[in-house]
Amino acid sequence: MTDIEQIFNEVDNLDREKIMELMQTLVSIDTTVPPGNSYREYVDAVSPYFKEIGYSLEEVIVPEKYIEQIPFPLQGPRINLVATKEFGQEKYITFCGHMDVVPAVDEGTEKWRFPPFEPTMLKSGKIYGRGVADNKGAMVCLILALQLIEKLNIRPKYNIGVLNCTDEEVGIYPGIRYLAEEGYIKGTVFCMDFSIDPIILMGSAGNLDVEVETIGRSSHSGLSFLGVNALEGMIPILVELMKLKVVVEERQSKDIPGFPRMKTAEKRNMTPLLNLDIINAGEKSNIVPDVCRLVINRRIIPDEKYEDVKQEIMDAIERGKQKSNVLDVKSTFIYDYPPLKVDINAPDIQKIIKVVKLVQQIPEEKIRMMGMSITFDVGFVAQILNTQDIILRGVANAGSNAHGVNETIKLKDIKKFVKEILVFLCEDL
Repeated sequence: MTDIEQIFNEVDNLDREKIMELMQTLVSIDTTVPPGNSYREYVDAVSPYFKEIGYSLEEVIVPEKYIEQIPFPLQGPRINLVATKEFGQEKYITFCGHMDVVPAVDEGTEKWRFPPFEPTMLKSGKIYGRGVADNKGAMVCLILALQLIEKLNIRPKYNIGVLNCTDEEVGIYPGIRYLAEEGYIKGTVFCMDFSIDPIILMGSAGNLDVEVETIGRSSHSGLSFLGVNALEGMIPILVELMKLKVVVEERQSKDIPGFPRMKTAEKRNMTPLLNLDIINAGEKSNIVPDVCRLVINRRIIPDEKYEDVKQEIMDAIERGKQKSNVLDVKSTFIYDYPPLKVDINAPDIQKIIKVVKLVQQIPEEKIRMMGMSITFDVGFVAQILNTQDIILRGVANAGSNAHGVNETIKLKDIKKFVKEILVFLCEDL
């Protein structure tokens, strides 16, 4: 047994400057994807931290033939860093975090308070910067925890693997997918891309984007009877998709709790979603548009099969097409992420529940077990390795505004997550 009180004291006394020095090292490297052309710089910056504490390092590059499947303007090699250390244990744990971030743009009248790639801590302990919540701040916490294990000469209960992965934010073929296929993941997967809030994720949705294009024929608007209006021709398809939306969103997972409905507070299990998100057509009002493009976003729960989801959308589009006068309809399906289901009864999932209870000093009934319609690249790991032994925790909180302007985390949550990692690795609970 380790001395939990000693561990907690060490974490509580972590120096702010040391934390921010490490945060600066990672956040200051602009790994925005697309293009994601700074992975080399990031790997070079983070590698010394693992070398210093005796981890073996291997760089794994995703082959170009797989990257070509991602429909974004990507640049540079997709370098993933695998750090491992054996502690003579039977059990393995694989921590994973992604290096890439979404663009740090201003939104309307809302501007960044500080330069997004220069992490800034206020006196209150609030830290701003792109990637602090999603997902570089969590890697900072893991490095701090592993450094303390060495400092305190603690022998973890697991052999440890750490993955710094590419392209989580664009999906389709993220680095962790290739690492899973190539056998780099062992034991329980600890995905650090979630929240410090007392929530244990039981499932997450898969993500499917469907691009629908109606083809008409342009003409002068004053002679519109000579053309075929692709925008008007999209309307019957929209009607059928809205009918399908009602059917889809009435479904529920058989065993994964979801969010209560905001207006009614009705408790429901996790539900799939169908959203009509983008539509565009036309150039000028005096020209009948010859092309109209629609993008549908479909969130797929673990209870559903992708093939069934795809077929019912195709059927709805076909029903609409039969009622439309357009010359042609084209559809493209982009399956970014598969859904994920977690085995809540797996030993390490039960252990993380006890860890959260201990570190956050809350009764177990305050820890929520639920599914969410957000997506995670570890859905590929679950699919490839046929595992549900996946933990999702992190340093973000409900107010972090990940992906938005002024992304932020809290110093107290950094220390909380470091404690969770240490207790999980070093205690028998």
